[in-house]
Amino acid sequence: NLQMISRRILFASLLAVGLICSFYVFHDNTDRSSRFMRTDDLDMHMIASSNPELAKLLAEEQNNETEDIYLDDQINTCLKNVDASDRSTKEQLESFVEGECAPVIVLPGLIGTRLVVQIDCEVLREKHPEIMEACGWNTCGFSLNPFNKKPDTEYTLWFPKLTSAMNVIRISDNKCFGSLVGIQFNNKKKHAYGRYEAIEGLNITWYGNTPNTYYDADGGFNAIQNLLPLPVQTRATKEFYGIANYLRRLGYQKGLSLFAIPYDFRLAHMMNSVMYTLERTIKYAYELTGKKVVIAAHSLGNLNTLSVLSRMKQEDKDRYIAAYVAIAPPLGGASLPPRVHIGGDERFVLSKFIGIQFNNQKGIFGASSSIIELLPSDSFFRFRNEPWMQELLHRIELEEEYDIDTPEGQAFWNNKSAKFPLSFFPNPSVDCFPETGFRPAECRTMVSDLAAEPLVTIEGEEFYANQADIERLIEDHFVMTDTDVTLQMYRDTLTNNIHKFVNPGVQVVYVYASHLETDFSFEWEVNPRIDTVFEDFSTPAKTIKKFGDATVETSYSLPIALKWGWEHTNGVNNAKPIKIVEYCSMYNDEAPIWDTIDANGVFKMNKTEYIGLECDCKFDIWQNGDACSHAGILQDDNFIGLVYEVALTGEKGNLKKTAAYKLSNDYLEELTILLPHLRKPRWDTDYKKWFYSSKA
Repeated sequence: NLQMISRRILFASLLAVGLICSFYVFHDNTDRSSRFMRTDDLDMHMIASSNPELAKLLAEEQNNETEDIYLDDQINTCLKNVDASDRSTKEQLESFVEGECAPVIVLPGLIGTRLVVQIDCEVLREKHPEIMEACGWNTCGFSLNPFNKKPDTEYTLWFPKLTSAMNVIRISDNKCFGSLVGIQFNNKKKHAYGRYEAIEGLNITWYGNTPNTYYDADGGFNAIQNLLPLPVQTRATKEFYGIANYLRRLGYQKGLSLFAIPYDFRLAHMMNSVMYTLERTIKYAYELTGKKVVIAAHSLGNLNTLSVLSRMKQEDKDRYIAAYVAIAPPLGGASLPPRVHIGGDERFVLSKFIGIQFNNQKGIFGASSSIIELLPSDSFFRFRNEPWMQELLHRIELEEEYDIDTPEGQAFWNNKSAKFPLSFFPNPSVDCFPETGFRPAECRTMVSDLAAEPLVTIEGEEFYANQADIERLIEDHFVMTDTDVTLQMYRDTLTNNIHKFVNPGVQVVYVYASHLETDFSFEWEVNPRIDTVFEDFSTPAKTIKKFGDATVETSYSLPIALKWGWEHTNGVNNAKPIKIVEYCSMYNDEAPIWDTIDANGVFKMNKTEYIGLECDCKFDIWQNGDACSHAGILQDDNFIGLVYEVALTGEKGNLKKTAAYKLSNDYLEELTILLPHLRKPRWDTDYKKWFYSSKA
């Protein structure tokens, strides 16, 4: 018996030693909650528990997934040989070169790029222990203590997983996200792009540009589509998913004929990577295909695009660019940035549910020079005496004075011999919208004179959309970061020259909207700091609503298009035709984008005009309209069809002069992984070297 007991004790001891050894071998105290120890079902359960309405919405989105736009008769229509997609990568690209579609480059807007944070734990712990504490990390090494957590080398920061330390779902008001998303300002640097540095121990970049995400870039598109870390998406979070899939069905290849430009959306143009990646991607695409490109930019992406176009030589634009599609462009700024910097915004959420609490708003808004870049421009002051602005102001006066619903108004607007200001824009004698709804039915600019109405009123003091008032507003009332830093951000953003509304010098399709209630201005009866000093939101006592896409009010978007249209119709140097496309309008909605064909069979625009664009939600727009809002437009079948119409330029490349012909199939496939146009450093612009190295 003693021998048996001894054997059992020995066995138990060996088993215990084995378990302890196994624990040492397999135990890992790395905080991997953003990638492991979770399932999609768990995430959906968390949403269902905390917000049943969001869970219902996501379920409906999943059930409503369709492929209405993926019509069988359009498959591979951008290829010379429709069966080329079943062959090699090289053969498909060569067939695209000889087809009639242009390469397409797409740029997302604010919060439209998935971001990843890389962490050097030792540096972060030494320099910023407060960030370690905010995220629940207390060590950088191995520990047997189950309460000791060290950070992983990288995490998806935007949008993070619900189970990660930096989640922004309204479940808890944690400070991890706001701590990680910040920047360090270095005023000693000469150039603007050098002043905004990463926090020591952190590096933030787009998804697909880190070691753990490198091979999941999908041409950069995995950074700009399906933003939610969930098995389903809302219409807004799909971003460029619909456009990319549709163009792929037409024969496009990501990284070879279809290009994404992801970027760190926190940074204004002069500080972010678009400053150098867009122009070299334009030339990269041309070298591959021998064809001019179409650029499609959404929201903030338009400020980045216009700044690049304004710096390009005209001969380069004429050679490389077929057209520029500006989608919901806030080129004149927007009403939201002053509000969020004054008192935060409890409404700053995506699809009404996923948002950022005040502490985390201070982190991201305080770090984001791009938000400062979106402050209202001084256009109604700067251009006050210029001919195009005089016509716009006259048009605004006439629309207010002569109501089409009165006999006097009908007589005035129906006068066929009269020449109205901005004559390329339809007048109120015709209808652009149905008779019901928030927006008047008649065709009107719906623009307000921003020099006559304040954008913010605080305790009776009015602030207008001019540089002096904006700087005074920053000094007296902005609270998201240090005043001196914010002022420098504002002055740095002006170096991009967007506020000058320089004509892009290319054919433009300008898509805007005026059919939804949109914030125009805000009034606080008491000092907002009464709330914000306690890190709480300060909600305006009054929000004045006007017309727009629920994010960008028309007075901040349409005037720029009217300026460019006026310049073209009046023969200003290098001003090209512009199609002013009003989303959800039914006026002139059958008009083609292209007006004529040249001797080479290439489609051209030769006139500036207004065009209506049908929208998916035309039957319920007056009840809700969310599907046809600022972000929802990207998923609209009608809009995606418009992108295809623009991309179908009729231009065919000279195959033997292209990189598609000269490079091997293996190297073309490797380029879709390497993505040199995105990943090469700022100073490397020799795109031909990337193609024609010895390896190619």
